Order: sequence, then structure tokens, then C-alpha cells
Amino acid sequence: MSSNETAAVIGDLRVPEPDLTPQKAIARAAAMRPTLRENRVKAAEEGKYSADIHQAFQDAGFYRLVQPRKYGGYEFGLETYYRTMIEISRGDPGIGWCLTLGTGHTIPLVAHFPEEVVREAFGEDGVFIAPHSANPRGALVPTEGGFRLTGVWPYSSGVPYSTHAMVSTIILAEGSDLVPAVVLLPRSDYTVRDDWGGHATMALGASGSNTVVVEDVFIPADNVSPLFDWGYSTLPEGTHGTRSTGNPLYLGQIQPLYPASLAAVQVGAAWAALDAYEETILTKKRLYPPMVERYKHEEGQRIWGQARATIDAAQAVLLTAARDYERLGERWASGDLPSFEDWVALGNVLYTSCRLSHEATELLFRSVGSSVARKGLPLQDYFLVTQMSKAQIAEHVPVITVTTARAHFGLDLNTI
Repeated sequence: MSSNETAAVIGDLRVPEPDLTPQKAIARAAAMRPTLRENRVKAAEEGKYSADIHQAFQDAGFYRLVQPRKYGGYEFGLETYYRTMIEISRGDPGIGWCLTLGTGHTIPLVAHFPEEVVREAFGEDGVFIAPHSANPRGALVPTEGGFRLTGVWPYSSGVPYSTHAMVSTIILAEGSDLVPAVVLLPRSDYTVRDDWGGHATMALGASGSNTVVVEDVFIPADNVSPLFDWGYSTLPEGTHGTRSTGNPLYLGQIQPLYPASLAAVQVGAAWAALDAYEETILTKKRLYPPMVERYKHEEGQRIWGQARATIDAAQAVLLTAARDYERLGERWASGDLPSFEDWVALGNVLYTSCRLSHEATELLFRSVGSSVARKGLPLQDYFLVTQMSKAQIAEHVPVITVTTARAHFGLDLNTI
């Protein structure tokens, strides 16, 4: 199927395959599992998925799942999006990480930048792919008509096929407080270092988490958005996105959205680990009597059942949170403004989805025998994904748990 075979004009841009349904999108992702697994080692070595897989994702509509209809997308809900990303990550977590973190920033783009900027970002064909390096680095220096930006942003996951990049930075204004902000950069304004994949990392080699470099680039004022609006405002007036689309999905509150993207990949990795474990116990026998295939023995059955329940729970947390995000949006649309605590508590629970996914993967890894430790085996790779992700998430969890408590008790969020 080519994206050019069928198209319709909905709103302002042509929408490929206008009759695509959520069910078809999810099924397509699941059907790609064998291909993604076949490309697992090569993609990890090269630091990104192949151009053929990129084209397959484009033809399947995966880059447009949460893109507004008026800009050439399908405007599906978050549950459809995360189910699709889970399936891709079940094929390969590294590829899933690259796709998820390259496409998930469509929502904050539409939410937090003026409509004219968004329209230009989607261009003539409606394709927008962008990482967001969220840790503020570099500096925006005010100049006539805008700013100048210089900086280096590592771990820009999803950048290999990007049309744009988002980077967090600080506005330096003389005599004013330092203001964290997000800058939207077209592809021509940044370079990408060849510093990912191969032996650069112990896992997630295919995630395309390269470094973005910006050297004294002019930034129009409209391409700068205050970071406060992305995660700390209760958005009483809505956003650029709610006004341009009428859809509260584009409130763009990243307290839940960003950990949900991480959770989708972790849930997919846990399912992949269960698949690898099952494949092993179907043929591998126990070392001690009764020396039968492990799936026939109670021990193997217990581990499989425990892991399955834990992964089901992790997925349920993620998908329930996706629906809750949309319910908060509906509340906002009805005039019942959700509190900051509502949003941050939703982000807080999503890290539990990550933790449960890690627990299941670690259980499976340590329960199948020492042979699984051989380099390059799938279950070892999924375990290493767990360990690498745990290290990243460990930096976020203390902050979001404390922030949730402070929001609940009415304390200053910046007080130590």
C-alpha cells in the first residue's frame, strides 16, 4: 500500500488513506513484529531503523496517528496511539523508542506553538517527526525580532528521520529571571552527531538518541514556547492547539504525556521478553528431575503466569491513564478545570507502569537459565533495555512523586 494510492482533503492538508481505523493501525503494527525482530541487531548497530522500515511506518500511517485532521493526520485518541507503540516495541524496543519519541511530540507542537508555526511545521505533505531533548541546555539570547541560539542537546531520541527538533533551553534576558523555554527548529537549523548505535550504548541502540547541535542560529519569537505552559500551568485559557482544533487532546500537558511514551516502550519490551521466554521453555528442558520441557513443569508455568499478570497490569495502568488524560480534557472543555495535582498524579502513576514492566522482564531473564546471558540473545537485549531505562527513570521518579505530594498538600513546588 502506498500513501499516494488513496487520499482525501480533510481540513487543509491531504490525508492519506482517510478510512484508516484505529483497529487497522494497531493490527498493522502487530503484523510488523517479525520484520522488526529480523532487523533488531542491524538497527541497533546502525543506531536507527532502516529506510525501508521508515517507509513502511509512513505508509502505515504511524507518523500521523495523533496529528490533527486539519494538518493531514488521523487525530486518533491516546489509547490507539499507545497500543500501536506497544506493538512496535514488542517487535523491537529500540525501534519502538525511536518511533514513539519521534511521533509523540506532535501533541505539544500543536498545543504550544502558534497555528502559523504549526502549519509551516507540517509542510505540504503533513509529515512531522521531532525529538525533544527536555533538559534545558544552551541559551537563547534576545536579538531583534527573536533570539539567537547555540547549544548541544544529547539523547535526542527519534532524530534520525526528523523533520524538526525541539530543544529545551533558557532565555537570557538582562535584568530578568531565567525562563526555561522550548525551541522548535526546522531540520536545516541543526546538525546530528553520529554518536549513537554500535557500541555507544549497552541497549536501545536503534533508538536514534543522537546529539543535536545548534550553532548561533536565529530563532523567530513565535518558535519559542515557555516550558511552564507545557507541564505546570493548569491551562485555564486552553492552548493554541485547543483553539485551532477544538480538541482537548491538544492541551498538551506533558506531565502525563512524556512518561506515557516511556511506559509504552517498556510494556512492549516486557511483552517481547515474555515471547522470548515462551520460545525458550517450549524446547529447553529442566536440569533436574523431572527433566521435561520447562513449559510442562509447574515452575515454568508459575513464572510465565506471574510475568503475564504483571505485564497485563502494566499495560492496564498505561491505557487507563490514556483514557484518564482524555477525561481530564473533557472536564476542561466543560469548564471544570483540572488541577495541577490531577495532571501530575497521572504522570506519577505512569511510572508505576514502567516499574511493573521492568519487574516482569527481570523475572523472565533470571528464570530461564544461564544460557540466556550469551551476547545478542533477544531476552538479554530486553533485559538490558530494562536496566538502561531504569537508570533514566530513576532520575524522574523522585521528582514526580514529591511534586505530586506537594501539589496535594498545597506546598511550594520549588521548596526543598
